[in-house]
Amino acid sequence: MGLVYTSATLMLPEASVGRAFEPKIFPLMLGIILISMSISLLIRELKEQKETEKKEPSDVPFFKEAGFKKIGLTCLASIVYALLFDKAGYVISTIIFLELELLLFNGAKNWKINTAVAVLFSLFIYIVFSKLLGVYLPLTPGIWV
Repeated sequence: MGLVYTSATLMLPEASVGRAFEPKIFPLMLGIILISMSISLLIRELKEQKETEKKEPSDVPFFKEAGFKKIGLTCLASIVYALLFDKAGYVISTIIFLELELLLFNGAKNWKINTAVAVLFSLFIYIVFSKLLGVYLPLTPGIWV
């Protein structure tokens, strides 16, 4: 992910005025930080795996099956989010995405809290970005906040 982000950063257009590379500096720093943190996390996980195998040799897989399911469902939810984003607007698509993710990680028993967080977060971010910061977000049909 970090490599894809960093390579996409290098494809950003150069500034026409001033220093040509300046618009790429901050995103490039973020990409490098993302790559280095990913490598650090991978090394730490490999060390923990070796320690676990030394203590009790067993069939401890590096990635557990439940982890693969969550990763797959998160990828699927992200694709649905991307497809809905322009058609349903920011608020509705973000509520659906957050609801699915919170359901996946918090479980169905916390559905009231999940729904409240998804709705309030989506509306709050929409108001902050569209009204206070002047950043365009796709309009949600029926919501004129």
